[in-house]
Amino acid sequence: MLVDMKWRHWRLLTAWRFIRWTTTLQVIKTGLASGLAWALAHSLLNSQRPYFAPLAAILSLQVTVKESVFRGLQRVVGVVAGILVALVAVHFLGISAWSIGLLVLLAMGIATRLQLGTQGIPQVAISALLVMTIGASVPGYALARVLDTILGAMVAIVVNALVIPPDFTDAAEQALTSLADSVSAVLAGIRDDLADGLNPTEANQHLDRAREVDRALSQARHAIRQAEDGLQWNYLVRHRKTRLKRLRQAIMVLDHCVSQVRGIARTLFVTLNRDVTSPYGAFLPPIAEEMISVFDVMGNALGAYAELIRGQDQTAAVKLDALLNSARCHRQQLIETAASLLLHLDAGRFLDIAAVVSDLEKMSEDLNVSAHLLVPLVAVGT
Repeated sequence: MLVDMKWRHWRLLTAWRFIRWTTTLQVIKTGLASGLAWALAHSLLNSQRPYFAPLAAILSLQVTVKESVFRGLQRVVGVVAGILVALVAVHFLGISAWSIGLLVLLAMGIATRLQLGTQGIPQVAISALLVMTIGASVPGYALARVLDTILGAMVAIVVNALVIPPDFTDAAEQALTSLADSVSAVLAGIRDDLADGLNPTEANQHLDRAREVDRALSQARHAIRQAEDGLQWNYLVRHRKTRLKRLRQAIMVLDHCVSQVRGIARTLFVTLNRDVTSPYGAFLPPIAEEMISVFDVMGNALGAYAELIRGQDQTAAVKLDALLNSARCHRQQLIETAASLLLHLDAGRFLDIAAVVSDLEKMSEDLNVSAHLLVPLVAVGT
């Protein structure tokens, strides 16, 4: 328990440091992009007060290059659409309280129809309002606003791509290894309680823990998606594609493992929730001992699979293969032991044991197939 608490503390501390570094880097990039956008707009476009270039840079620079491109395009489209609406409105309606209200209504309605999103919709209305009120008295204001916005968005994209480009594959890898450890921890908990005599209350607690692993699964999926977004439009870290391919393959296997360990915990709870008059009422000592052995081996196999995901230990595949072979022997021994004690078991309990073995077998098959697919990718390197 103490080791588990220390491990969780380390993961939280690592995640907090990563978030702080990402936020700090984002602030630095935003400051750099805004200053560079002002300087370029002043020198290249001869803008005396290029407010909108740094503004576009600030609003366009997002966590990933892909998102920066998307937000930049939204902003440019919003500015152009707002200017067009304003030019038409000022020509036919002039400037008054009711025309400004109508202008904002039309601008946001058009932006909504264009599906510009939360960034683009208000941008259309703001651009239309500024062009209608300020642009009418400042020659070239509308064109300058468009050019400044385009320049600022482009600067944000370039800065985000070139200055320590975002790469979330490390975070995704850590999320996957944490997920594998979480599944292994559930098996380890069941193994430990089996050694002392698993009771219905403990079985229910393990079922709850197995269900809680879904949270780690969701976090891992989110981390994979973020890593995929980080590689799009980011050509300086395209070499990480091989590594991400390994992680995408692994998340599918761990998804299955989460379902299988939940099925095992559910089966044990249902079995023990029957009328049990002694700690080993449902699982006789020989059966419990075989279960302890197979859960121990499978927990170690998940640990070896986590090493394989990281790709830092070339012997992990060999280690995993040996553990899966051992698990196969223990599963067979568990079935044979249960069959030999069939006179002391009712049909329902025997079928429950068979269901646990079936889930363990599926888990082993998934890990085995995945390991053979991952080994060539590990050899290529990250």
